Amino acid sequence: MPRSPSPGAPAGVGVGATVGPASGHGLLVAALEAVDQAVCVADVTAPDEPLVYVNPAFTRTTGYPAAEALGRNCRFLQDGLDVGDAPARIRALLGAGASGVVTLPNRRADGAVFSNELSLSPLRDAEGRVTHYVAVQRDVTAQVAAERARDVLSAEQAEIADQLQRTLVPASLPQLAGYRTAVRYSPATRPDGSRGEVSGDVYDVLPRPGGGWYAFIGDVSGRGPRAAATTGVLRWALRGAAAGERRPGPLLREVGGVVRDAMDGRFATLALLALPAADGGVDGGVAGEEAPEDEVVVALAGHPRPVLLPAEGPPRLVGRHGSLLGLLPEVVVHEERVALRHGDQLVLYTDGVTEAMDGSRRMLGEEGLLAALDALPPAARRGPGTAGRTADAVLAAVERHTGGAGSDDLTLLVLARDGDG
Repeated sequence: MPRSPSPGAPAGVGVGATVGPASGHGLLVAALEAVDQAVCVADVTAPDEPLVYVNPAFTRTTGYPAAEALGRNCRFLQDGLDVGDAPARIRALLGAGASGVVTLPNRRADGAVFSNELSLSPLRDAEGRVTHYVAVQRDVTAQVAAERARDVLSAEQAEIADQLQRTLVPASLPQLAGYRTAVRYSPATRPDGSRGEVSGDVYDVLPRPGGGWYAFIGDVSGRGPRAAATTGVLRWALRGAAAGERRPGPLLREVGGVVRDAMDGRFATLALLALPAADGGVDGGVAGEEAPEDEVVVALAGHPRPVLLPAEGPPRLVGRHGSLLGLLPEVVVHEERVALRHGDQLVLYTDGVTEAMDGSRRMLGEEGLLAALDALPPAARRGPGTAGRTADAVLAAVERHTGGAGSDDLTLLVLARDGDG
């Protein structure tokens, strides 16, 4: 003999009814009674949408027996809690007659708070009208706590990476008589927009003995604390050696020997420019010769070739490739003199620019970089802010090429010769 229907069951559903071939409702209710997931049913046609059914797992999860839960809106589980916009999202689902999942805090009968993942589904009558909503509840407290801990850790790591990155580059570049400078740094980003670890990109501008300046940009392989430590060694070795060496080639060779052991299996690339003093008169690359005031000496240790962007006309790559730092006992470096006339610019960059990839894994390459710079009209290459406009044009080209997807670290250092002779 079947038992009488539960007072909490929707009309026509008998809780605990005998299950037979013709007893579909009984089978449904028996299944709801047996599952480990908390299940409740609300009548959305009645005032305040009361609960009309809860299964035993609901009582085990919330601590409320059916007699204390039935007839009440399920919001009683949220009393006194900050639930954010969860109620509004639930109302939106109910208003649309749609299914969905909402996670919000609930309070058990004993006062303990847990995170409740609600999977909401509508029940419709023969005419297709929504009459009830079924909510399957899952205690996800441990999962939510783990996600919050992960978010906190990620935020702390990003802050540490940002602080560490700041120690690897100067807070600001010195004012260079006769030049304007611009720097752009974009850390590696993942497709979800989150940051990567601290990079090995480095740049600086240093005084040359006897007058003039050194400007350099470099990239240490890898990321993270070890790469940062190696980058710090490289930067300070350059600063120390630059105080006694007027030529960029010997300077790179000296630094390569000094930092090789500190590389610890890593390698680095460097592009080093020797800028003459505003009044010329400094040995620019060949012993015993004075460099004309419009000549810059370029020396590369495995680094991408800089771009000379003239005030008018097409840009071109300058410099001759040399060997990487850290891999070989001897560093091979070639010096090349480059005329940098009034209004001209030199664009130094790390390989995150030319190796930026689109969705088809096609790199921007040197051709894409040159095309982006060639597109700058002569008016944009002159006047205040010209170095910044050039740097921003390169960043925009990378953004267009990647479509805003995740990219590698990239750093730019633009040196613009003042336009007035």
